[in-house]
Amino acid sequence: MGISNPLIMEGISLREGVRLASLRGFSHVIMEVNCMELVTLWNTRHNSHSIVAPLLLEIGELSSIFSTFTVQHVSRSANIPAHLCAKHACMLNVTESWLDESPSFLVSSLLADCSKNAFI
Repeated sequence: MGISNPLIMEGISLREGVRLASLRGFSHVIMEVNCMELVTLWNTRHNSHSIVAPLLLEIGELSSIFSTFTVQHVSRSANIPAHLCAKHACMLNVTESWLDESPSFLVSSLLADCSKNAFI
């Protein structure tokens, strides 16, 4: 996209996630991002002069259709599947989505993530 500012890319990614959740018809949405600065800016978006303020206001408008909508922080170490998806997306010229099965490049990471979160 020709954008070199990481915060702007985080904001664009969040907006695209909101659009996808809307298209899928979700009503209770929790977006997890590994950029704490973006979460802080989201929580103070009405008083923000940040470079991503216009994006956050757009996300606010898009998310108004949901019954509940939250943006929360998740540590980067707990976000390996998302990192793998982003890495994979950098190699694509088209959009991919997987609704019924996990892509092969992601399976082992998802299994590891599930086992860490399982209650024993």
